[in-house]
Amino acid sequence: MPHTEQTITVFLNAKILTLDPLKPHGEAMAVQGERILAVGAKEDILALAPGSAAREDLEGQVVIPGLGDSHMHLLNWGLAMDGVELAGAGSIQELIALGQAYVHSNPGREWILGRGFNHELFSPPRLPTREDLDQVSTVHPVIFTRVCGHICTANSKALELAGIDANTADPPGGRIDRDEHTGKPTGVLRENAMDLVTKLIPSPTVEDYRRILRRASAQAAALGLTTVQSNDLHGARSLAKRLQAYQELDQAEELPIRIILQASMPSAGDLQAYLEVYQAHAPSSKLALGPLKLFADGSLGGRTAALSRPYADAPHTKGVPIYEQGELDELVLTAAQHNLQAAVHAIGDGAVDQVLSSFERAQSLFPAWNQRPRIIHAQITRYDQLVRMARLGVVADIQPIFVPTDLHFAERRVGAARAEYAYAWKTMHSLGIHTAGGSDCPVEPCNPFWGMHAAITRQDRTGYPPGGWHPQERLNAQEALSLFTTGPAYAAHEEHCKGTLSPGKLADFLVLPQNPLEIDPWELLDLKASAVYVGGKKVSP
Repeated sequence: MPHTEQTITVFLNAKILTLDPLKPHGEAMAVQGERILAVGAKEDILALAPGSAAREDLEGQVVIPGLGDSHMHLLNWGLAMDGVELAGAGSIQELIALGQAYVHSNPGREWILGRGFNHELFSPPRLPTREDLDQVSTVHPVIFTRVCGHICTANSKALELAGIDANTADPPGGRIDRDEHTGKPTGVLRENAMDLVTKLIPSPTVEDYRRILRRASAQAAALGLTTVQSNDLHGARSLAKRLQAYQELDQAEELPIRIILQASMPSAGDLQAYLEVYQAHAPSSKLALGPLKLFADGSLGGRTAALSRPYADAPHTKGVPIYEQGELDELVLTAAQHNLQAAVHAIGDGAVDQVLSSFERAQSLFPAWNQRPRIIHAQITRYDQLVRMARLGVVADIQPIFVPTDLHFAERRVGAARAEYAYAWKTMHSLGIHTAGGSDCPVEPCNPFWGMHAAITRQDRTGYPPGGWHPQERLNAQEALSLFTTGPAYAAHEEHCKGTLSPGKLADFLVLPQNPLEIDPWELLDLKASAVYVGGKKVSP
């Protein structure tokens, strides 16, 4: 076939923050095809461009590298938009009212599904029960999932369909809450117990998935995200259908952003199925298959994060570890044997101990494993664990956006002593731990500028507490921006093509009306991109 010359576009009159230490600033950038040709002075860049080159005058605005989210759930975010959005509920009664309004407005829905409530905001701060959700409907099965995604409440109809009663045993890695007097299920299901009801939910079609992903990816692009690492593959049973939806969108060029799929494969059989698909998959510029994603524990808000010692505000429990050490070891060893990256959710220090032991064992048995093992969240940590993470080369996928919510209860959960190295981002940085910023959306919003604000201030939206929660762990603006640029690129082995605006790298970038490194951190909450480019093409607005 004849060679087709790739067109050149020159972006002029800009203040370019490349994040490349070799050339940190520029005023113009030339893009050829999907990649950056050069960044520098206007005259030098124009000299590279033929007369036919397109020109875009950015009128003095700021250009930064495209932003990434190192761990989120794009499909779950889209599904949440499709169901009852519960984030605004401030009480049990408001939760019920939102459900009732949804039933009224969606008469054709067989299952009533909602997500996003935070019972810590209720007064009193209690979880909804089956009786509460029976007020939404007794005809339809109703499942409302807590914001963390690790606890749900099912109404009586859903429990009946699942066959859950007083005689149902807790599944491994899960718990069914029961009335202390009668022993009957309250409707609250934790961790793996959620599967008892969620496995009954009719599976969306491939077209449903495509519709949902179109909407969610467009919204992600509008927020300035050019690459998301999304945990959307869950077990062998739904693997083919979900991957098909993504592949069809990719082939039809309907993905506005780049997506790296993380795969939760909780058993050896699931992992084997993923390995077969992973080894046969040919990545495209927009879609790639990424790490094995495992869950070692649950959430701090739901007291299912696994701690090494009991909770300060619930001394009867240390949380819910999902695996025995040997089980986790075997899954990580299988990943290492096939040189597949492993990324493990671990919030409590008990879970972090387990994960680090699995990583260390895998590295010793498979020294050729070079895939940068990752701990997702790493919230309640000890200093000795952070030193160990640095020694093992473990990447920390952190979520600064958690802090404005969690600072109100984290210390109560674990006590002041264990909170000393909680969400310890500055300490991680000082120890040389590579950190990548994410949101865990829909657990929290995936607006990366909100994540930067949280990393810099460690305060909630009211400015509480003054000076920030554990202010010694605050990041500066440059470090916060790196979390969402160079951080996700390094975590995914993509620093050669993403994270900075350097010649040869992908032309993924944002045009902003203000410099995020110079404005007051509170202005980040209102900062919006004037334009978002992926591969040199504008994808938003």
